[in-house]
Amino acid sequence: MKRIFLSALSSLFLLAVFPLAASADPIDVSTISCEKLASAYAAKTKDDLSFVNGILNWMGGYHATVDQGTVVDWDKLSDSFNKTVEFCSEHPGIGVLSATEKFMGENIEDASPESVDLAIVTCESVLTNKDVQKNIGDTFMWLAGYHASYNNGSTMLDIEKFIKQTSDIADYCAANPKTSLVTAAEKFMSESE
Repeated sequence: MKRIFLSALSSLFLLAVFPLAASADPIDVSTISCEKLASAYAAKTKDDLSFVNGILNWMGGYHATVDQGTVVDWDKLSDSFNKTVEFCSEHPGIGVLSATEKFMGENIEDASPESVDLAIVTCESVLTNKDVQKNIGDTFMWLAGYHASYNNGSTMLDIEKFIKQTSDIADYCAANPKTSLVTAAEKFMSESE
């Protein structure tokens, strides 16, 4: 039952938050321009906003510093998203990867007491905690960016691989509810995968 719930949760996220899942081609996020991000945001369609949210969450994980580790302040990250979109609207010729560096990583405000350390979020809490559940899609994207940066610095986002990874994480979490979400993600988002 837990496995079905987690798989459903990750599938709903993928369908609702990342409509690019229909595309089989990996995305090199370093080639996404501010113009594309700003126009997607301005369009305000569900798919466009989902694209913006997914890419910016991935970037948040990608830019996490060693000192920040797996601690995420969702409010501060959201603020950095707004700053990035505003900056991109004013500088359409810049790449999103460069733009996000200005507001994420070492340039994001220090974490607040409301921050979440994903290393202590257990798989079980994904099943029982509504706050964790509502951010699970954002968390998976953040973890994908985090692992891409720390494993090999790759800027490639392979949607098919990401779908498989989140499904594998869901299965692993169902079988290992006391394991941290970060540990589960490491098993399937590591460089060897």
